[in-house]
Amino acid sequence: MKGFIAILRFTTRLPIPQREDTTERDLLGGIKYMPLAGGIIGAVAALIYRALYGFDPAVAAIAAVLLEIIITGGLHQDGLADTFDGLYSGKDREGTLEVMKDSRLGTHGVLALTGALLLKVALVNALKEPGALLAAPVFSRLAMVCGAAFSRSARQAGLGCLFINGTSGRDALAAGLIAAAISLYPVGAAVTAAAMVVTPAIALAVVKLCSRRIGGMTGDTLGALGEIAGLGFLVVYCVVIGIAKSV
Repeated sequence: MKGFIAILRFTTRLPIPQREDTTERDLLGGIKYMPLAGGIIGAVAALIYRALYGFDPAVAAIAAVLLEIIITGGLHQDGLADTFDGLYSGKDREGTLEVMKDSRLGTHGVLALTGALLLKVALVNALKEPGALLAAPVFSRLAMVCGAAFSRSARQAGLGCLFINGTSGRDALAAGLIAAAISLYPVGAAVTAAAMVVTPAIALAVVKLCSRRIGGMTGDTLGALGEIAGLGFLVVYCVVIGIAKSV
């Protein structure tokens, strides 16, 4: 439980009291609970969506997406923007890492961030399913755990390095079981099964790309992976539900 509280406080801006005895070991011990933290974020977003849906579905979709950003402090969106700025900078490994560390937002980061937000709002508005809103952050966090478990750190220090070096395949397996358990009821067995295949595949693809470009993963690329995997889940949901309706 201590590990879960530590990871929830680290990954959100929820008013959770700081414990003076919290250690890096507690934080790493909570890695496997990241999908559960994502489920809490998704549940709040889903409740807001349901509350505003009767007023206007589009407004409900926008509000739900913005609320998720507010709860997380835009941490993953920042990683997405920094990653695209770095990877599209045209620089070598060291130059790319330096661009990612730069706090200034570049053109590619703006385009990636804007495109991701517009696509997410469009998908949520098209789906009109609170269950998908709940489960998307769950699989987003599962992808991040997988990405950390099956890669090495491109940097020698920092929180990203701590997570990447401290996450194991066992953590990824536990996170997968937690993600499946959380999502089974709100989205059903078919969507859950498809997401359990697609999510690790997205993680491995991003890990492979980043390993080739910068020699591994960073905190920024983990955040980018989370955003990409969250969008991937919404697409999977659309596809699976579309197939089910056509049969």
